[in-house]
Amino acid sequence: MGKWLPGISRRSQARIQDRVSRLGARMTASPRPEFQARLREQLGRPLPEQERPEPRPAGPRHSRRRPRRTLFPQVLSALLVASMVVSGVWTYRSMPGDTFYPLKRAAESTLFHLSTDEAERAGRSFGYAETRAHEVEELLGSGERDMIGETLQAMEDTTRSAVTSLRQVRRRENAGAGELMEVKELRRFVQKQRTQIRGMIPKMDAEDQRKAHGYLDYIDGLAPPD
Repeated sequence: MGKWLPGISRRSQARIQDRVSRLGARMTASPRPEFQARLREQLGRPLPEQERPEPRPAGPRHSRRRPRRTLFPQVLSALLVASMVVSGVWTYRSMPGDTFYPLKRAAESTLFHLSTDEAERAGRSFGYAETRAHEVEELLGSGERDMIGETLQAMEDTTRSAVTSLRQVRRRENAGAGELMEVKELRRFVQKQRTQIRGMIPKMDAEDQRKAHGYLDYIDGLAPPD
């Protein structure tokens, strides 16, 4: 206060200046210890039950869980396909007496009856008869002789079925074309079967040899000589 305020005496101004100085000294001083202790005590007390803030209810989560893709369906499908392929191979390669052999014969019968054309049925039957001959050969090589006689009989039955289908084709078609087809198919089949069966006869027992010779006599009378 370097200048005198108008209307106030010097004594009054000095008194005012002294009070302001003392007030400033009080304001800059630190709080008293008893005030600090009382403040700490109040701050440490827990809030009353009614003054405590209520917890906010958890709102619904908008995030949706994405369905986790699992490999189980793909693995299961692959295993099923693999098992079907393996079962098909085992069925095709099965021999008389094996577990899958009835399925093999059932599949052959189904394909035969699904064929609507007699010429196609004859071709399938000749193929099945040749398969039976290969089975007999495999049985002789493996030492499993119990099923040889039954397989020889199945071969003869299949051959007779093929011949019946060929004769029906001959009756349905004109005599010249049907007879030519029958002779051609029979010659090829008889020649192949004769060579294969004759080579297996020395390995058979007496009963199976008798059946094999009877089959050879039957097929020799099917086709006329060249």
